[in-house]
Amino acid sequence: MIFRLCVAGLLFGVATAPGFSQEFDTFGRSEVLPEPERDWVFVDYSLVDVADDRFLGLIGVAETFPTGAIEYSSDGASLFVVETFYTRGNRGERTDTLTIFDTTTLGVAGEIVIPAKRALMLAITGTLALTDNDRFLAVFNLTPATSISVVDIEAKSFVGEISTPGCSLVFSAGDLSYVMICANGDLLAVTIDENGREVSKERTEQFFDPETDPIREPGVRYGDEWLFVSFDGILHSVDVSGSMPRIGESWSLLSASDREENWRITGRQPLAVHQQSGRLYVLARQNDEPLDDPADWDGTEIWSFDLASRERVQRLEALPESDESDAGGAGLGSTTGDGAANILVTQGDEPLLVSAAGSGVSVRHAMSGEYLHERLQNAPSSGWLSLRVR
Repeated sequence: MIFRLCVAGLLFGVATAPGFSQEFDTFGRSEVLPEPERDWVFVDYSLVDVADDRFLGLIGVAETFPTGAIEYSSDGASLFVVETFYTRGNRGERTDTLTIFDTTTLGVAGEIVIPAKRALMLAITGTLALTDNDRFLAVFNLTPATSISVVDIEAKSFVGEISTPGCSLVFSAGDLSYVMICANGDLLAVTIDENGREVSKERTEQFFDPETDPIREPGVRYGDEWLFVSFDGILHSVDVSGSMPRIGESWSLLSASDREENWRITGRQPLAVHQQSGRLYVLARQNDEPLDDPADWDGTEIWSFDLASRERVQRLEALPESDESDAGGAGLGSTTGDGAANILVTQGDEPLLVSAAGSGVSVRHAMSGEYLHERLQNAPSSGWLSLRVR
């Protein structure tokens, strides 16, 4: 069963004075969460109030494969996860489902069976995408042929599969369209009709050069743009506000002196953006040799850029000083263990910068960089970060 809500402040194994009874949570207790707040963040599948350091609850997702990505409705009322089940636990007949959770109870609100083809991979942006009108959700498939499964959220039914040879991952690009990244550096624009059926598939000009400088898969949405960073630290943008994606001007996150000092953009979740201020946050580290996979290396610093001026305005150490002596102990969600693997920025007037490392989840005021919590006490040690409220 789903343990729906953990009451803040509940302590286990704490000695009490003689004559005082110790109170414990009632088994099976279920509560309804209040209206979502901007500082509520999912760390993997655990919902945490990162401002007040409160564990709020856990969604019960099948553990047949490591954590998958979460997609959210625009009002934050529903979240979507793709699950894989086997009749013999870890083997047997396979069933894939798109599962809908109610974010006020963290209970299952619906389940749609989809083709057993979804890409079995760690959490990453691009494994599922909800259209901007919240109507159709696409699931990226890899068998190893690539395709997307389209689900009608309103009707709670599987619509059909669209073949996308040579193009992978899927990102929302309007009310009835998606964009995908192709192996030759192009983008694929997929358009569907009001019933979720394929209307067209059209390739753009080359978005990046996969031979000289491929892009990293974890993109971040900034208004009507998707932002991606390359292995060499070049920021690429694509505008999805029109009927076809428009490729923007690329620019380097690394200055000439940064390159001389061998700084590189790293981490599993290397980019985060605050919509209101236009601040981009980036994980970076120094490394003498080029990295085969930057996701395998934590960022030792967090850099902040003003997207309008393209100037770096802030540099922060990725780990609190209290963690530096413990560096090197990589944990779940961490890679090298000497920095942060994941970052996220909450939205609103007073955004918080959340970073996850093997030693724990840290929270700071995004604009000043001042720590609010050097290490959360009521959250998982680390994991993929996602926002319930955009």
